Amino acid sequence: MHDRSGNTDQRARLAAYKVDAEARRRGCLASERGWSWARLGVFVGSVLGWFWLSSGYVVAGTVVLFGACVWRHLRARARRELADRLVLMIAESGQRVGGRVVTVRSGRRPEGSHVDAALDDGEIWTLTAQERDDLDLYGEPVGLFGLLNRTATALGARRLRDRCEHACLSTDRIEARQACVRWLDGEMERRLRVMAGLAILRGRDARLEAFVEAVRGATPLPSPGRTRFLRLWSIVTAVFLCVAVVKVAMGVPGWLGALLIVVMVNAAVSQQMSRDLRQRLGAWRDVAYAVRGLRSSCERAARDLPDETELGLLRRRFADVISPDVLPALTWRLDFTNTGGAVHAMLNIVLFYDLHTAAAILGKAVPHREVILASVSAMAELDALLSVACFGYEQPIVTYPSVTQERGLSIIGGVHPLVSPEKVVGNNLELSAESRVRVITGSNMAGKSTYLRMLGVSTLLAQLGSAVPAVAMRFSPMRLVSDLRIRDELSKEESYFMAEVRQIRRMLLPPSGDVPLLGLIDEPFRGTNSVERIAASVAVVRQLVDSGHFFVVATHEHQLTELADGQVTVNCHFAEHLGRDGAVFDYALQPGPAMMRNALLILEREGFPAAVLERARDWLARDDGSERS
Repeated sequence: MHDRSGNTDQRARLAAYKVDAEARRRGCLASERGWSWARLGVFVGSVLGWFWLSSGYVVAGTVVLFGACVWRHLRARARRELADRLVLMIAESGQRVGGRVVTVRSGRRPEGSHVDAALDDGEIWTLTAQERDDLDLYGEPVGLFGLLNRTATALGARRLRDRCEHACLSTDRIEARQACVRWLDGEMERRLRVMAGLAILRGRDARLEAFVEAVRGATPLPSPGRTRFLRLWSIVTAVFLCVAVVKVAMGVPGWLGALLIVVMVNAAVSQQMSRDLRQRLGAWRDVAYAVRGLRSSCERAARDLPDETELGLLRRRFADVISPDVLPALTWRLDFTNTGGAVHAMLNIVLFYDLHTAAAILGKAVPHREVILASVSAMAELDALLSVACFGYEQPIVTYPSVTQERGLSIIGGVHPLVSPEKVVGNNLELSAESRVRVITGSNMAGKSTYLRMLGVSTLLAQLGSAVPAVAMRFSPMRLVSDLRIRDELSKEESYFMAEVRQIRRMLLPPSGDVPLLGLIDEPFRGTNSVERIAASVAVVRQLVDSGHFFVVATHEHQLTELADGQVTVNCHFAEHLGRDGAVFDYALQPGPAMMRNALLILEREGFPAAVLERARDWLARDDGSERS
């Protein structure tokens, strides 16, 4: 358990690191300005030197010096931009420290297809739309995904979505994920530096995904022998055309005919190749900016990630893709796709420009396809892991759960992360093979629904490899099914009651397998009349008790509390008392069934007519008498 009450340690560390990062940023900014002035001074000096000295050596020297200044200026600007992003990452982390319930990035469910996994997911359990809604995964204004999401890219956000919606059921895989998250949680400075490196990709999603599709669809140019001949021919004819132009300019007219013939031949060949080359190169246009960002983020991650845990596997993938022959070689070649107009047409006639460009790009993309795609998957994986690590770091009290092969779920001091830390109350749960069912009673607003959601969210976070907001937690992987917030769906011609029936049927008829099911039910069959609701609820809970799986049921029906034997099925309740301003709740789970009835007292307190209250008490007395008989 990490006791971070008030998160004073986290805030102090962030504040100290922010001071250091801002000082570094000021230094980078001063360096950038210095080199900017230097390149301007060298340029002006070279122009003046040309007019005053008219020396080729001076011009050559100033050109070299100017190039060096430009290169240093670009390097200084890149360092300053990285420092800017680091300061931004620190500020974003500061928004959530202490467990504040705010969304830093986006809480909406990311659109798009499944993202290839860089790390094995193992056996998974897919949450339905019901569980996603019940656990407020994409709730408004803030949902669980919104608390977790700190991703820089759409690919990373989709990978985090996939992780959240497909709960891991493998003990080994959960422990491997947890090891990665724990390392990133503990290494605050390295984590923020890697996040700053990834942040260069913010806003480049469309181009990055276009690059991925281009790599996937890349195929070698047809007829390698013909391609080599044409590239060689273009070099020979380029030399010939230069000579011919010089000869014609010198007044040797015989070269003019040869010049025209070569131009016509090259134009015909270029026209024949143009359609195929335009299609091939079209996929690579406007992606160089994103590829530079990918290369920069991979370089940062390869520098800061460790060799231990599965982060070492991601680091090696980044190291592979930034080797000189892969992304660095591909990046500068992509710049050649951005030409156009009359100059581009002339270059195609003289040099078969598009043919050389396509051969250069495909010559790097095709052989290194798997390395490039693996690095993109690793980037999305790392983006998601960093988000989960930030969540753990920024919570006031968290624990990394113990994963066990022994069936059960134990939570001590568990709280819901969507409840403000100033208002939240920790509660416990103990489910084991011998004690599998809890029946929770209590008044409305006493805390039953929040408690059920806390159990579901804690289980989902644990199977994500995340820290959990609790003092301690131990669990075995479970398939989570919930019936907490049923809604009718007119589009499916499905009533409120029918939707609930179908959801509870999933718990009565779980899929086969060794992994147990954790069912969370809030007020079963609340969509039908009271007599049938009680009969169905009693029958269902009896069946659930006999199933061997784990269930927590919240109810107002005291008949369900009579099913508890104190061993397999145990009663618990949330209590309240009436204060001067109404019902007062402590939100602390207590043993045994709820004994208080406060509905009529609240009606009386709110000024309902005496006749209404008298009729209600008479009916209640008759109902209690009939039950006792």
